[in-house]
Amino acid sequence: MLDQLGNGLLLGIIISVASVALSLLYGVTRIVNFAHGEIIALGAIATLFFSSPIDYRVLFLDKFSPLGLNFALSCILAVIICGLFGGLLELILFRPLRKGNVGNIAVLVVTIGLSIFIRHLYLLFATGKVQNFPLELQRRQTYLFFDMTPRNLKVLIAGILVMILIGLLLTYTKLGKAMRAVRDSEELSSVSGINSDNIILITWISSSMLAGLAGVFQAIINDVRWNMGFLILLLIFAGTVLGGIGTSFGAMVGGFIIGILVQVSVGLPFMEGHTEAKNAVALGIMIVILLFRPQGIFGQKERIS
Repeated sequence: MLDQLGNGLLLGIIISVASVALSLLYGVTRIVNFAHGEIIALGAIATLFFSSPIDYRVLFLDKFSPLGLNFALSCILAVIICGLFGGLLELILFRPLRKGNVGNIAVLVVTIGLSIFIRHLYLLFATGKVQNFPLELQRRQTYLFFDMTPRNLKVLIAGILVMILIGLLLTYTKLGKAMRAVRDSEELSSVSGINSDNIILITWISSSMLAGLAGVFQAIINDVRWNMGFLILLLIFAGTVLGGIGTSFGAMVGGFIIGILVQVSVGLPFMEGHTEAKNAVALGIMIVILLFRPQGIFGQKERIS
């Protein structure tokens, strides 16, 4: 059970970072982004491209040679690319839709179509083969009763630090206050002198960078797959809704809870031989919790009405 709890902490930090990114974007733009999983996968695939040896030809067919860069530098470049990609989506797609007063349902359908399109581009260029980062194997060690590799421990610590920094950014900085103002009312924030278009663009960039970072974390702990973001998208939505959609702090807590529940449920007696049902157990518990608090742990009723 302690082994599963350690795995739950690792899954929880991935879902938590990704949920904060999704919740931040929804809170400011009111867009439910189903292409969020593909931005997560982009972070992992870009890192793999930058860090793989230059003679590695399985990835990206024979048209593009991986660069063989330092792994840490590859991670940074991949996160930046995810941010640029999110900014481009806002500028060339979602801003025109917003200016054209396209309804939320239509925008939702656009994000679903975008998700399918991008995901199959990954299948075309990155192949369907499971990939791994060019990192040396490490043995699991015990840290405060939890068994994990030193690399996974660093991922856990890095994720917690990122969550703390995001919390400080949203709470104490001028940018964070501007994001909260646009979230509460785009019209009133514009009257107050806040450029809502710029804030929304920054939010897209920030959310996409966090999603890319979550993808890097996920690939370090597990592996790189063309549909890796889609595979955990439901858990990300669950963490966001459980914590309170539109509230970043709620998404942090909700993501951790979902991640831990998913992994710990594997150790339950009735789950023996049925580990593929672990997501259903966690999501079922989420439904029960929401029956008693529909707005989520940190949500407010007026945001759901």
